Amino acid sequence: MGMTVVARELDSEQLASLLADPSIANDLILDEDEDEDEDEDGSDGWLDLDKAWHGVHFLLTGAAWGTDNPLGGAVLGGREVGEDDGYGPPRLLEPDIVREVAEALGVVTDAELRARFDPEEMQRLDIYPQIWEESDILDEYLLPNVQQLRDFYVRAAAHDAAVLIVVQ
Repeated sequence: MGMTVVARELDSEQLASLLADPSIANDLILDEDEDEDEDEDGSDGWLDLDKAWHGVHFLLTGAAWGTDNPLGGAVLGGREVGEDDGYGPPRLLEPDIVREVAEALGVVTDAELRARFDPEEMQRLDIYPQIWEESDILDEYLLPNVQQLRDFYVRAAAHDAAVLIVVQ
């Protein structure tokens, strides 16, 4: 199975519930059936980066773990909330941070991401899941996941939503 990253939008009621009771974080992130209906924009409020999450983070930041800027916050940012269910507790990005991340993702270009793609460095830094030397991994796996991430944050920002992220 391996480590994957999933995220979901939280509306103001869900955010208020989470802030009042952080112990519900894992229930919120693991209950994908709750929001099966799509919004008018075609989204269902969920993001699944599969195992591409660490490679996507590297492309955005040029680092294995840093989150010092909004691009770093897109995958590994936010503050810990709730209980650790294996690979760290869920992380919460409140609506103002979601807007910052969406803006940063909107200006980073695919050309910049291509320039950061360095399979040897990714192997050296132990960027999960160690598949970076496969042919077409950038075009067929990483860049499409970056686009999903962009779309997710743009929608979340438009909805004035918070985002809850977990590595599972």
